[in-house]
Amino acid sequence: MSATAASVEAQAKVNLLLRVLAREEGGYHQIETLFARIELADSVRVATDTTLREVRCRGLDAGPMEANLAYRAATAFMEAAKWPRGFDIEIEKRIPVGGGLGGGSADAGAVLRALNALAPEPLSPEALATVGFRIGADIPYLSTDAPLALAWGRGERLLALRSLPAREVMLLVPSFGIATTDAYGWLAESRRGAEPSAPKALGIDDLDRWDAIARLAANDLEVPVAARHPEIKRCHEALSAAGAKLALMSGSGSTVFGVFDRRPPAEMAGLPEGTRLVGTRTCTSVAAVKKLD
Repeated sequence: MSATAASVEAQAKVNLLLRVLAREEGGYHQIETLFARIELADSVRVATDTTLREVRCRGLDAGPMEANLAYRAATAFMEAAKWPRGFDIEIEKRIPVGGGLGGGSADAGAVLRALNALAPEPLSPEALATVGFRIGADIPYLSTDAPLALAWGRGERLLALRSLPAREVMLLVPSFGIATTDAYGWLAESRRGAEPSAPKALGIDDLDRWDAIARLAANDLEVPVAARHPEIKRCHEALSAAGAKLALMSGSGSTVFGVFDRRPPAEMAGLPEGTRLVGTRTCTSVAAVKKLD
C-alpha cells in the first residue's frame, strides 16, 4: 500500500541579499534576492487518509486555521492535483512569527513537498512552484530542495546555486514583528516615488564564496524599517561588534542575523530589551520528506 502520511522539517530562510527594484502597476515590487536555508525549523506532519481539512499548530500562535499558509497550500495543492480528498496537518512551531525568516512560508513549502511525495501523480517542480507562488512570494523557493538560490521577479523565478560550507548563524529576534506591507510602504515613502537605479548585475562568481557574498550583502528594507524601529540598527551593530562576517535584517524583519566563521558568543552587549538570541547554522542540504507507514 502507498504511504498516506509524511513528515518533514520546514527549514527557515534568511535573505543574504535583498534588492527591491521597480514597482509594478499592480503595486507589487520586483525583487532580487539570495535565499539561504538555515537549520532552525518547524516540524510538519501531513496525513491524507481523511476527508477533513485540518491544521493544528503547537508552540506559537499561528493565527486562524483558514488564514494559515500551510492550510492554504494544502487546499491549493488539492485543486491543482485533484488529490487528496482531505488533509490533517500538525505543525510544531519553532520559527518566530513575523520575523522575516519565512516561518509560515516554510510550513507551506513543506506541506507542498510532503503532498507531492505522497501523490499518486506528483506535480512537476515547475507546477509545484506555481502553486506556491499563488500563496506567497517565498514559497516557490521553500518548496524546492535547494539550500541556496537566487530569486528574482516577485520571487517566483529561481536559480539553484551550489551550496556553501555551513556557517554558524546567530538570530537576534526583537520583541516585535514587522508586517511585510508596512516595510514595503516605508521603503516607498523613503524613495518618494522615484524608482531605484538599476543595480550591478550579479554573476555566479559573486555568489560562490562567503567572502564574496559578505561584500554584496545588503537589504533595501533595512534602513526604512530601522528608521521606525531603531532596535534593528542596535541588533546589527551588536552582531558586527561580536565578529559577524555578515550582519543583516532578514526579509522585511524584524529578525537580524549574523553569519560567523566560528561559534558566536552566547551573550551580546547593547541589545534592545526583550531581544531573543537563537543560535543555528546555514544548511548544505534541505531536509528530506519522510514517508510514514
